[in-house]
Amino acid sequence: MPGRYVAGDDQLREGEMVAWGEWEPPSRIEHHWPGEGDLPPTLHRPYWTRPSRSWPRQNTDPWVFGERMVYSNCKQTAGTPLRPTAMQSLPLGSVICFGSTRRGQFCVDTVFVVASTQPWTPGRTAGLDVDEAFNVCTVQSLIPVAADAGRAGCNPGCLPDIDLELTLYRGATIDNPVHGMYGFVPARTSDHPQPRFQRPAVYLPGLINPRSRQSTRGARRALPIEEVRGVWSSLRGQVLAHGLVLATYLATPPSAPANDPVIAPSDASC
Repeated sequence: MPGRYVAGDDQLREGEMVAWGEWEPPSRIEHHWPGEGDLPPTLHRPYWTRPSRSWPRQNTDPWVFGERMVYSNCKQTAGTPLRPTAMQSLPLGSVICFGSTRRGQFCVDTVFVVASTQPWTPGRTAGLDVDEAFNVCTVQSLIPVAADAGRAGCNPGCLPDIDLELTLYRGATIDNPVHGMYGFVPARTSDHPQPRFQRPAVYLPGLINPRSRQSTRGARRALPIEEVRGVWSSLRGQVLAHGLVLATYLATPPSAPANDPVIAPSDASC
């Protein structure tokens, strides 16, 4: 993906990068490598289309593309019936680490810093101010059509509530930071001699427990902003220490014809 990034010298540069991340629409396979440990075997170039049916579909969250990252729904509800979790009420300046547990280590693929919040529901998006790609790939993925759900073997009781209350978070950027913090994606420039890389493991004892899979640990525990900023600085330094750069902007993937014959599901990390 083309975008902008900073390295250890804090100089902002432009270029094409490779990165781990969640992407649920189609992608074009650019390269295959032999399997080797936790290195990725496949390089994808993402694009999006308007699907011919609405259900079943997955949504991309967080959305790391465009001028500001967006976090919209993942882990914001729980239980039956669905109830809001603490992830709907994060204060400004909160830091969210998206990632995966691999071999007993927490590996980060997105560091998100909350800059603004906005209530929203999938069925009412007026005034949401999101681009077309996000609307098609994420918002519309949360609104199944009953006929498509029936063909997928889903009874009406499993359909999500289009009036489900959620929170849309927009991320801080390097140009508009919050308390000196901004969001970033660990990345590597595509012209690097070894462009593929393992997801970087980070260590934050007492804050991240790699054995607690898919939990939103820390969402209910407020910390002084000085401590949060120190944790963000630690994350930044640990990612750079892996020989990576910090992607501070990634261009939104382009749209492509729905009948493109060279498509494959991406290797999502969330």
